[in-house]
Amino acid sequence: MAKPPLASERKIVFSDEVLQDPYPTYTRMLEEGPLHFVDMGGQWAVWAVFGHAECSAVAKDPRLSAKRAQQMIITLPPGSQAEFADLARMLGLWMIFMDPPEHTRLRKLLNKGFSPAAVDGLRPQVEAIVDRMLDPLKPGSEVELMNRFANPMPVRIILEMLGIPQSLSDMFVKWSRDIALFRGNPNRTVEQARAAQDALHGLTDYFRTAVAERRKNKGTDLISLLIDIEEEGEVLTEEELYAQCIAMLFAGHETTRNLIGSGMYTLLQHPEETAQLRDKPEMIRPAVEEILRWESPVQFTARVLKEDIEVCGQKIPKRWSILCMLGAANRDPRQFKDPNQLNLKRLNNQHLAFSAGPHFCIGSQLARLEGQVALLKLVQRYPQMKLVGPKPEWAPTFGFRGLKSLQVRL
Repeated sequence: MAKPPLASERKIVFSDEVLQDPYPTYTRMLEEGPLHFVDMGGQWAVWAVFGHAECSAVAKDPRLSAKRAQQMIITLPPGSQAEFADLARMLGLWMIFMDPPEHTRLRKLLNKGFSPAAVDGLRPQVEAIVDRMLDPLKPGSEVELMNRFANPMPVRIILEMLGIPQSLSDMFVKWSRDIALFRGNPNRTVEQARAAQDALHGLTDYFRTAVAERRKNKGTDLISLLIDIEEEGEVLTEEELYAQCIAMLFAGHETTRNLIGSGMYTLLQHPEETAQLRDKPEMIRPAVEEILRWESPVQFTARVLKEDIEVCGQKIPKRWSILCMLGAANRDPRQFKDPNQLNLKRLNNQHLAFSAGPHFCIGSQLARLEGQVALLKLVQRYPQMKLVGPKPEWAPTFGFRGLKSLQVRL
């Protein structure tokens, strides 16, 4: 087995500069080749694939495992890792961190709630929520759009789908952000791990109570659907049920807030393209696909090798991690013409924003719907919207690319 590169050969991909704008680094990496040995801080380094074809192949390869929750705590100081065994265990119950046959079973159970027909049926509901949130925001006023709209909007929708009171929105947003700060950073801290573990405990306690109540009085929400599935004889343990509720809440908030926030920021930086979208609203579907490619809400995902394999001519040992750099793959010139140029009319846009293979995002249709409704209503309601104040900063999460704030004049 070939030895890994020397420490001096590690590539720096995760830095403050890259956090603000990763794309020049991605371009350089892609020019040098599709596979690189990437520094993750301290003594830890992993192989990472940057090319579109390579990322797609790795995401679909059954020799690689999605069971990587335990890997998330190995970068913490050895003396503190035992404290977070529960964190790894709870994350490991999420469908995204499972392999077949467990993943296949859970995916089959959840598909009903996220089918194209079920999601399309939510369009009037999503439009009504967006309208209610935008009504108080008057043209000409200055607002911080992440706080006032992009952050709470997806939460309101997923809470409605789960049958959770909207009054709990702020608490769920905080818990979601705490999990994102832990999951989205290669150089995780003990403080981030503690906050994420506390968030998961809080969410588990909430859903334990909610599930017990729903068993007595079922409705048409996703929690009731999961209970119905369980009662029909499919094997879904109580802990799995709580974990999928948490995962749906997290995914339904974190990635969609990033799509809406960075999507609006992108449109404000490209006024000519935005004017075309305003005049031709039928462009919104390809426009959202292009925004997903341009600023992927999820920048990378990881797999763990179940056996020794060869990737791009490099032999990689069993149990090593490999990153799929989705944000880089979506700027790969071998896949996309003029990849660093925004084209809201781009056709055959086979981006990897939702990954690929068995773990292709189950909520992709819902994210698309929310992005289409929110962004189109924003550009139509506020044709004079402009950026104000200092240049927006990106949130300190490499894995989940989204803005900390977005100050605009409507």
